[in-house]
Amino acid sequence: AINPYVAEFWNAMSSVPMTLVAFYGLYMSWRHMRYEPRWGMAWFLLGIVGVGSALFHATLKHAFQACDELPMLYCNLVFIYLMLEEKSAGRSPPWRVKAANLRPPRKRWLAPLLIASGVVQTVCYFLYPHVYELFLVSYVSVVAWLTIESVRRAWFAPDSTPLTRTLVKLALMFYLGGAALWIFENAVCGVKGEMGGGWWMQAAHLHAFWHAGACMGTYHFIEFCAARRGAALFGAENVSAGGGAMFMPLYVVHHQEEGRTTGERKRR
Repeated sequence: AINPYVAEFWNAMSSVPMTLVAFYGLYMSWRHMRYEPRWGMAWFLLGIVGVGSALFHATLKHAFQACDELPMLYCNLVFIYLMLEEKSAGRSPPWRVKAANLRPPRKRWLAPLLIASGVVQTVCYFLYPHVYELFLVSYVSVVAWLTIESVRRAWFAPDSTPLTRTLVKLALMFYLGGAALWIFENAVCGVKGEMGGGWWMQAAHLHAFWHAGACMGTYHFIEFCAARRGAALFGAENVSAGGGAMFMPLYVVHHQEEGRTTGERKRR
């Protein structure tokens, strides 16, 4: 062991950047977009996943495993909301909104439905703690829908743009690449380590690469949702990308109120 006080050092350390990326995404959404509570919830839960994952792999305690896996399920519910409500009008009309693109929100029934689904998932998680397949089915089924729907909207929807396609490509590259390593690790070592796998699998630390892929894949998916939301509110011509450098991932910019973003208006 690298550190006697940390059960799975590399798995724990690879979870920390997820929280840092969540802070980065939250700041960029406030600085460069029309900020809405949905973005705060998405980035907050991604950060919680990072904290829970680090605690779980550092201690291997079931209580912290729940802090890792339950927020993953809650993240998916928020992502469903982002996808279904990307063209909703919201409570107050934002600046320069193209009202023809918007429709009444589904908040009256969608949010309670998603909250109820989260409650049911939580109850089942604690009632059947040894049925890991229950968590996998709950998680993977939503990820599959999000993936299919993202691809459809990025490539086949009439309002798709080069930016949304780029963001989905990056999301799929990171997430599916990390997932492939996770699946390979489970196939060789077993879900609970029952098949061993040998020293070479332990030295590879593939689960840490899964954390990195899931982190950046989720980041680019949220940015994809932000690009779609911005196009619905202000038109695709008023949505662009910033960043793109090696240590600065792409982020979405909403050009609103004569080119000023939310952060710029608040500083005036």
